[in-house]
Amino acid sequence: MLKDLFDKGKCALGFHSGDWRYVSDERCEQLQICSRCDNQSRQVVHNWQTWEYLGSDACDMVRRCERCKQQENKTEHVWGAPVYEAAASCVQMRPCSRCGESSSAGTVHNWNSWSYELQGQCSQISTCSRCGATGTQKRISHDWSDWQKSEFYATAVRVCRRCGEMIFDVGETAKEAVSLQMIHSAVQDVMQAGDVDGVRERITRHSSVLFSPVTEEYFNFAVDQLAANAEAEGVYCKLAGLIDRCRREGVNNVLRPVTPASPPQPAASSRTGEQSSVKVNSALDARLIGHWRHTEILGSGSFMRSIDTHCILDATGEMQWYSRSASGTGAVESGVWSATNGTLNLHFANGDRLAFVYELDGATMFCPRERRYRLWNRIN
Repeated sequence: MLKDLFDKGKCALGFHSGDWRYVSDERCEQLQICSRCDNQSRQVVHNWQTWEYLGSDACDMVRRCERCKQQENKTEHVWGAPVYEAAASCVQMRPCSRCGESSSAGTVHNWNSWSYELQGQCSQISTCSRCGATGTQKRISHDWSDWQKSEFYATAVRVCRRCGEMIFDVGETAKEAVSLQMIHSAVQDVMQAGDVDGVRERITRHSSVLFSPVTEEYFNFAVDQLAANAEAEGVYCKLAGLIDRCRREGVNNVLRPVTPASPPQPAASSRTGEQSSVKVNSALDARLIGHWRHTEILGSGSFMRSIDTHCILDATGEMQWYSRSASGTGAVESGVWSATNGTLNLHFANGDRLAFVYELDGATMFCPRERRYRLWNRIN
């Protein structure tokens, strides 16, 4: 009884028992009669032959059932290696070796060429040698002339025929070629610094260029070709001296971080025991008494001009201020001055005020925190 109940449960769940038999010899339909419940089940089971191509130059395939002769069809290509679609194209196709049909295989560039981006410049961009498309990699490629002896620079030079870049023959002392244009760009960057920290940072950043033996030749060129007048020549000469000192003594030793100056000391007499003929105001730094000049160069390239600013500080605390350029001398402004704790204070009669933190080195006054009036020279 238990077995009969169990068998009925299996049939109720669809698990019938019995052999599958073909209905006829030419059909693929099979029939199963359950030995327990006489339930009839049907299914189709083909006896497929292997797939065969319909022709030697076709990719259509067929297979047939050995019993009922039913057939199935499909297309199966034999794809070859990718080939370019055309001579000047980078589109690739995969041809079928049987029927000649092709399928897309993507775009494959050949980045083995370079082209100049602009006329008169030497910047190149990677280029596909097949289709001419441009890539993302860039490089500089100059068209150098032969080395030629230059009497002005006292060495051999060569010039790029495209952009005019000029490099010097400095032998084996330089790690890499340095050009006149590279030094000019570095010098202009230093001249745009806003304070002593900026000057120190920019000279350090451009040290491989500015400390090159070529730098001296650049400043000879600047004095001879770029300076508009004697004052401008002086600025270039002073900057050349500053860079040379940084090269010999170290940038951080020459351009130390700004610290408050020591309290001013009374001016010493030129002779022991001799008293000064002029009484100096106690609120003044006697070292500042005199006529000071600041030279500012404006413009770039072939268009340059300079402006001289004069500041006269006397021992009584009065001062005069005026500017002079190629177009003439400006109005003279008067006022009073004082200097305490390393700061020069200028009070103009019209109510304007200027205050400079200063450092003195002989006949040079350096105002490191000033953007415009940074370097002054005593002229008497």
